[in-house]
Parts: sequence; C-alpha cells; structure tokens
Amino acid sequence: MKIKPFLILLISSLSLSFTLPVFSAEEDEEEDRDRGGIEEVTVTAEKREATVSDTSMSMSAFDSSLIEDLGLQGADDLMDQLPATTRDSYDVRIRGVGRNFRNLGGDPGVATYYNGVYSPDFGIAASENYYYDVERIEVLRGPQGTLYGRNSIGGAINYITKKPQFENGAELRVVAGDYGTEQYYGMTTGPITDDIAFRVTTFDAKRNGYQNNINPNGEDTNSVNDSNHVLTLLWNINDDMSFQIRANDRLSDRIIGANILLTEGYGPNRGTRNTTDAVYGVRKVDENHPDAIQFVNSRGVVGYGAPLRPGVDVSGWPGRYNPMYGYLGESVIVFTIGTFNVSANMDPNCNDWPYPNGCASNHEKFEHNGIQSNFTWDINDTTTINYIYGYVDYNYDFNYDLDNSYSEFSQYRSTVREDVHMMTHEVNINWEIDSPLGYWEVTSGAFYMDENRNQTYGLHNSVPSILEGANYSLLDTTFGTLLQYTGIDLTAYGANSSVMSLAGWVPGASPQATIANATPGFSGSGRWEGQADGAVYKHDNNVQNDAWAAYTQGTLRINEEFSLVLGVRYAEDEKTVRERRQGYSELNAFELAGFLPALNLLAGSPYVPLESDTATLAYYSSLGLGQANGVTALAATNVAIGAATYAYDPALVAYYQGLFDLGLTGTTNYAYSMFTIDTDKQINPVCAIDATDCATPLRTYQGIPYSYNRDVSDKQKWSDTNIRVNLDWTPRDNILMYLGLTTGYRAGGYALGSTGNVRTKRTCSVFLDPTCVADSSLGVELLSYDQEEVEAIELGYKGIHLDDTLQVFWSIYSYDYDGYQDEVVQYDPVRNTSVSWASNADGITNKGFEMDLTWAATDRLTLNANYSYTETEYGEDYY
Repeated sequence: MKIKPFLILLISSLSLSFTLPVFSAEEDEEEDRDRGGIEEVTVTAEKREATVSDTSMSMSAFDSSLIEDLGLQGADDLMDQLPATTRDSYDVRIRGVGRNFRNLGGDPGVATYYNGVYSPDFGIAASENYYYDVERIEVLRGPQGTLYGRNSIGGAINYITKKPQFENGAELRVVAGDYGTEQYYGMTTGPITDDIAFRVTTFDAKRNGYQNNINPNGEDTNSVNDSNHVLTLLWNINDDMSFQIRANDRLSDRIIGANILLTEGYGPNRGTRNTTDAVYGVRKVDENHPDAIQFVNSRGVVGYGAPLRPGVDVSGWPGRYNPMYGYLGESVIVFTIGTFNVSANMDPNCNDWPYPNGCASNHEKFEHNGIQSNFTWDINDTTTINYIYGYVDYNYDFNYDLDNSYSEFSQYRSTVREDVHMMTHEVNINWEIDSPLGYWEVTSGAFYMDENRNQTYGLHNSVPSILEGANYSLLDTTFGTLLQYTGIDLTAYGANSSVMSLAGWVPGASPQATIANATPGFSGSGRWEGQADGAVYKHDNNVQNDAWAAYTQGTLRINEEFSLVLGVRYAEDEKTVRERRQGYSELNAFELAGFLPALNLLAGSPYVPLESDTATLAYYSSLGLGQANGVTALAATNVAIGAATYAYDPALVAYYQGLFDLGLTGTTNYAYSMFTIDTDKQINPVCAIDATDCATPLRTYQGIPYSYNRDVSDKQKWSDTNIRVNLDWTPRDNILMYLGLTTGYRAGGYALGSTGNVRTKRTCSVFLDPTCVADSSLGVELLSYDQEEVEAIELGYKGIHLDDTLQVFWSIYSYDYDGYQDEVVQYDPVRNTSVSWASNADGITNKGFEMDLTWAATDRLTLNANYSYTETEYGEDYY
C-alpha cells in the first residue's frame, strides 16, 4: 500500500524555485515546447536516435519536461504511467515477467541501464535524485535479446541523465510538505574550458516517519533521509570525439517501515492482539474439551481446536514465543489491530553496521558510488564507435523487527548486509551500408561484466533458549548409569552410550557448528552452546558473475514502406558461488522418545509413558486403578533436560507406589509408579515463559536443541544464442505496423539462502535410477536451476492522428517459455516447516494485449490512458 504525504501531490504550488540570472540552453528549450500537439520524445532504444513512434517495439518514453509535469519522483510514480508494468518489493515486472523468487544467485527479468551502463538492481536507478537529474526514461517491453549486452528476457528500462552545458546555468529548488518533508535540489553547469563543461547536482531529502509507532520509546517508522551528490564532465575532444563521465556518491540512512497488523487471533478473539497463548497455533481436540473452539471450513466441515501447549505440542521453528504473551496494557490491542499504527522496537544504538547484540530496531543504511562513462568517436559520416564503462560499488544494511511488537522478552528480527562490486565494459559500432538489397543500418557490439555480490543475513531471537547454551542434563547420562540406578537395561546400545552420543553429539567432542568451523563440501552438526546476538540462522553467501555477449542487429530499408530488422546475439554467463551457513534447530524428540521415560526416573520423576506407548498405557489400565495418561515426547524431553516437571498429584503417586510395594497391582520388572497426570497441562515449566534469564529454558519447537553448519561451493556456465526478426510496414506518414519474432534468455542460477537449495550427494542419478539413495559420506551439493528461454511474437501498431493530437499505440503478444524459473514451497515433515525449491517449469505461455493512448485536447490539456491484459498459463504440471 502506498501512503504519500498529500502535500507532495501539490508539488508545483509548494515548490520554491530560485534561478540565477544566467539560464542554461536546455531550460530555454523546455520553455519553448510546443504544446499544440503531441511532442515526440527522441529515444535511443535501438542504439540510434529515433522517435518513439518510429521504433518498432512496444515502449514508453518520458522526457524531463513530462517527468516534471507528471510529478514523477520514483518507481511507484513511474509504474502508474506504464501499461503492463508493475513493482515487486525490489524489482520490476513487465508483462508479468520479473523474478518469481529473489535469492542471491539469480538474475532479474528486466534489465536496468543508467546512461547505457547496466545496473544490477532496479531500485538504485529508480530512486536516485527523485528523477531531478534525469533527461529521459525509456521503458522497453518484451525480450531485448539482440541489442543489449546484458540478458533482458522481460524488457529493459533506460535512464539517461542530463548533460553538462557550455552556457552557465544554476538552479536551486526547495520542496516542503507535511510529515516534516524537506527536499533540496541544486544544480550548476557551465564551461571549464572551450572544450570541457561540467554539471554538479546535489540532492537532499528528509521526511519524518508516517507510520505511527505506538512504542513510547520509539520513533515513527518509514522515514526518509537520503542525499546524493553528482559530478558530470563532458569533454569535446575534437569535432569527431567526445568523452563524458558521471560519478555519484549517495547515502540513505533511515527508519524503515514496519508491518501493519490487519488482524490477529482466532475464534471469538479474532481481531484482538493475542496475549494469552504462549506460542502460536492450535491443536485438534474434541468438542468436549474445556478449551474447545469450533472451526468451520469453506465446505461446512466442523472441527474443534485448542491452543498449543508450550513445551508439550510441537510449534513452529525456531520455537519462538508469542511476544505479546502476558501483556496487560490496552494500548497495543486497541491501537494496532486494523489501523495503520505499528508496534516496533527502536534502539538508537542500532543505526550502524555491525549492529550490536540484541538490536531489534527497524533501520536501513544504503551507500552507493557509481561511475558511467562514454567515449564516442564519429569515424566518418556512416560509422560511429562507442565505448561505455560502468562501475558500481554499494552496500546495503538493514535490521528489521519481524514480530509486530516492541516486546522485551522475545524480539524476533532479521539483519542483512549486502556488498556489491561491479564493472562493465561495452563497445558498439553503428555503421551504415548501401547494398543491392537496400540500405542497411547496423549496430554491432560486445559486452563484458565482472560482478561480485556478498550477502550476510541473519534471523535473531532474544530468548534464553537461544542466547544461552543448552543444558542437556539427563540426555548425557550413560545407559550404564541408568542400569545402575534404576535396573533398566539399555546397555545393548552401549554402556557408555547416551541419548546425545547416539545422536552424534558427544559431550566435549561436538562443539557448536558455526560458519567458522564448517568443513568445505559437508554439512555438520553439534551441540548448542548459545549465540550472544540471538542468531537462530546466519549465512554468508557469495556470487561471482562473469558474463559476456556479442551482438549485431541490422535494419534493411527495403523501400519507403517496408523495413526488415534482423538481429543475433550470443551470451555466456558463468557463476561461481559459495554458501556458508549456521543455525539452530531441534531434533524431533519422538526419534529418541523410547529412552525418555526411563531417563526421567533419574530426575526423581515417576515413570511416565508416552502418548504413543499404547501397550504400556493399556497395561496400566488393566491394573484396575483407573486410566493412566501418557505425555508427548516433547514434554518428556523438557523434563529430561530439567526445563520442566510433570504436572501430577504427588500424594496420588505415593499411594500407587505403596500399592506396588505391597504387590496389590500385579507384578512388573521395574519400579513403575502408577499415577494419573494432568492430561491437558502435562508439565510445569521451571522458568516463567516470559523470563529473560533462565538456565533451563523450555524447548517449544521439537525437543533436543542442536546446531548445524554448511560450507558448499559450485561453479556453472550457461549460454544461449538469441535472434530477432521484425518486419516493419509504414503505409503512410505517422503510421507504423510491425510483426516480430524475438527470443530471450536468462542464465540459470542458485537460490542461495533458500531452504531447499542443497542435497546430499548421490553416486547415481535419480532420473536414471529411481532407487538411487543419498550417501552422506560424500558430502552435500548445491542445487542449481537451469537457464530460462522465451520465444516472443508481437504484432504492434503505432499511429498519430487528428493533426498530431491523438497518439494510439497497441500491441498483441504471445510468449512461449522453455525452462521457466519458478519456486515451489512445500511442507517438510522432517523439518516441520515449509521448504522452498527453485527449479524450472515447462509448458508456460504468456499472452496479452496492451494499449497506450495520448490525446492533446488543447494547448494546455493532454490526456493519457493505458490498458493492459496479461494471461499466464501453466500448460504442464509443475512439481
């Protein structure tokens, strides 16, 4: 949802512009714009100057005057003016083509260029200077396979900034608005020598947060604090050569927005903050259960549920608590549900990376330096050479409060740092040939990119179970000791074995598995020894992208009405990746549940069978002393590690023990204690749920805590050849119709950081041998997904009518994909959580229609409307 200060919409009336007496030439030209008809925007979409209506592809263009008239200040404003173009969180989609998942190791579907230089992230170019320094924006829809160095399977967006002028000029602009909005723009340009000119642009924007944060110690969220300084130099070396270089230094340091909580709760408590359930979720019960809540699904089926019991019922990873549990205040309940108010942690010590331990604030810092340079040499009247160099260096840091509360005892949050370094080189030649077939205009070029992306990411939770090392207590007791004190003989597993050693985590020999001690090519695990920053998950991932391409495209002017466009491009991408990760998890206690009742005898607890041990429960019932009740494996584990005690009546246990001692209840091999446990409660935690300091915290996920790590690398190469064939028909002036076939390509990649991107190695192929099994001794390997290819057919019309006052553009398109890159999220019962798998789907088609109308009704009124319809179909099942 976009919420903008309403005064920004009145930018023209709020702006105060102070212009020096000397004007630049470009401002003079804008003053003289003829508003009596539709003014054509000159573009360079095909690496040559042409108007939009003369370019045989679907595109939109905005010059600086139109950008200002429409009040465009960023990507969201731009999307409003474009057919078939939408925003994702970090990317843009054209005709639905973008990224279906965003992980380090993948490529965007839409390529962004800044002064001809490929930009690895759409958001950088889309937000710089609020478009103050932009001369033109070109948006090209459809695959751009044969004229651009970088892969652009969905389209391309070109941002072209203003050039230095050889006449002195300066401008100062101030914008003020509500929410403390302040925007300052400054520009000065002029000659240094007769051949060298400069342009200096500076920008600074501030705005208070517009999301009301009810945290009494916190600031409002979603603020702005952004500045950028730009120097551009233009050197006209001689009549045939010129060189331009542009460099910027940008810093954005702000409080990012928080989640808006639309509703919460279930059953009769729907729409209020849940302060009574210690963990999230419900379990199935019957209608006679005292806490039963009725649920009815969409088919009218009735079921009953009750809240999950912490430490008894398995909850979601990593076993985090409801941060609002036990909260007694009313303000959070009343003022956050169904409003735009937020409840976020805030800590002034969390403003700089590396964020300190325990940091849970919403904060973002973005530093960016970029260089774009262009050398142009007009060799003769028919041949021009361009060399384009680009450099990008930026880091992006943020920490984010994920739990929608400013709770102190449970602070679930994420932190990110991403560093990107990129250099690109591109050379292209524009040349013209007069052949027997007709007149050719040809563009040929080569492109190379060297990009390195490194991402550090973490999920954190400030609860004792994560901050402190685990106390394994009875789980480290040897079976020999168990036999000595209880008479229960489990020494068949080894007299010196224990539950923890059977799991592979021997005391003193299984340290916490971290990134630092990971073995390359393998996954490891160890005991949980605590994490001072509360990290339940961390990864440090790196991708090295080396890409190159060679292309050529020519337009044959057959006669005055027909032209033929032919293009071909070869591209090759090589990715070298490394993923290092560590994290916290819990072994499902059910795997070792058979040992737990016996071990708990050593803690002075009675022998309590598990709910799943139906034979023992039936035996107890047969004694005629009432129904014996079992406990869950998770509850028995919490007793074994000293985090809880059983909820039972000690007097009743002593009574049944006395009957056993008198031989009145039958015989048994062991000193069983017969009792009736509190079925619903089962256990009593040793520490309060919301305790911030506890040596034996309750485990609420699956039971036995452990750490894991992984260090895995891979390297792969992808390549493809793309073509473009386009027939243009110009039946008369101001009308162009075209029919084209274009193919596009996106390199394969890796979903680094995704939960399903690694598997244990195999000695055979599961595709050739379905019985092929994994062999953990071989280590693990990264799963890659293959390249994506598309074949696009487009029929388009561009016409200007009614004495140049009505512009009509429309196009019909059909895409056919091979290896469509997508992601499936599935529930994994082993991990008890959802797992993401990135792979390729086949049989995908994408068809649509778009129209863009512009009507210059009067000299002062221009109306624009656009419409698009896109339909995507999965023609084959995708698993």
